[in-house]
Amino acid sequence: MLDSLIKQLGQDLDMDNSIQTTSEGKYTLSFEDDVKIETENLDEIYTLKSIIGPCPQKNKEAFLTRIMEANLFGRGTRSNVIGLTIDEAFLTLTAELSKSSHYKEFKEKLEDFVTIVDFWRNEALNHH
Repeated sequence: MLDSLIKQLGQDLDMDNSIQTTSEGKYTLSFEDDVKIETENLDEIYTLKSIIGPCPQKNKEAFLTRIMEANLFGRGTRSNVIGLTIDEAFLTLTAELSKSSHYKEFKEKLEDFVTIVDFWRNEALNHH
């Protein structure tokens, strides 16, 4: 089913050249401003994952507290989850989507996801 959602998205947004198949059930979608989203077909869900950008090092604790508040009940992330890479160098964003989702839900979730990546990228870059 993810295959057909991705195919329809490519046609709908005229972005066939911006979609790469990385392995069976996994795709990378490339958007403007160097936003790359990995999608994956897991057992019961689809996932969306992206690197937001570097984690600010100046006043890092204050920024991470802000991230935790944003994650709380999904208020500042539209129900997505901000995390860190294992080395804590980069912020990540992850979302889950039910396999019963129709194309419209998938597209809306993806649009929200890109918006959140962009928002938090700007927040991280402008954090002092």
